[in-house]
Amino acid sequence: MRCACRRCTSHAPCTRVSRHPPCTLLFDADDTLWENHAYFLQAYDEWLTLMTARGHQLEPVRTAFRIEEEQRTQRYGYGSRNFAESLCAASERLEGTLDPEIERRVRALGEWIHEHPIELKVGVRATLELLAPRHRMLLVTKGHPLEQQAKVARSGLGDMFPICEILREKNPANYAELVQRHGLTPAHTWMIGNSPKSDIIAAAAVGLRTVHIPHHTTWELEHREGPCQPDLLLTEFGALTVHF
Repeated sequence: MRCACRRCTSHAPCTRVSRHPPCTLLFDADDTLWENHAYFLQAYDEWLTLMTARGHQLEPVRTAFRIEEEQRTQRYGYGSRNFAESLCAASERLEGTLDPEIERRVRALGEWIHEHPIELKVGVRATLELLAPRHRMLLVTKGHPLEQQAKVARSGLGDMFPICEILREKNPANYAELVQRHGLTPAHTWMIGNSPKSDIIAAAAVGLRTVHIPHHTTWELEHREGPCQPDLLLTEFGALTVHF
C-alpha cells in the first residue's frame, strides 16, 4: 500500500495504523467496487477489429468513435446501450450508412456488457463489512439509473448501503446538491473512487476529502481535467481499513 495522506507526506508504504474518527464515506461503484471498464474495452476492441477488417484505417476509426462518444455522452449520459449507439453512429460516420450486420453485432456487444455478471474487486465485501459499523456509508455512482440499479442488485452489496445515489454526472454542482440533501459536512466526508475527474477533482471542488484507488484501466474522458491530487492515495481497496 502506498500512502499519500496528509499525515504521511511521503509516498513510502504506510505501516502505521491511524484511523479517522467516524465520518461519512461515499463510494463510487464501477471500477471501484466491481469491474466495469474492462468489458467496454473488450467490446471496443472487437469493434475496431471488425471495422479494420472492412478496410478502414485504425486511427480514423478511433477518431470517429471519440467524436460520437463525447457527443452522445453529453446528450444521453452513460451506459452500455448508449455505448453501443455510439459504436453504431461511428460506423455510420465512417461508411455513410449503417450496415445491418454491423448494427446487429454492435448491439449484441452492448447487451453482453449490460448483462455481464458482476465481478467484485478483491476484498471489497470484507472491507465494507469492517467499515460499516464505524462510518456512515453511501453509494454514489453515475450512469443510466435502471442499469446502475441492476448492477447494485446483482452485486449483492445493496444491503451495505442504506442510501444509493445514481447521478447523471459527477460534477461540482451535483456533489454540492448531494451534500445539502443529506446534510453532509464536507470536511468529514470522503469520496472514494477510481476516476480522477469524477471522483477526485469534482468532489474536491466542493470541499469533500478524497481517496483515489486507481484502476488498471480508466476511461479516456476521465483524464481530461488534468492530474488529480487526492487526500489519500491507495493501491488496493482493503487498505481503507488502515485509515478508516
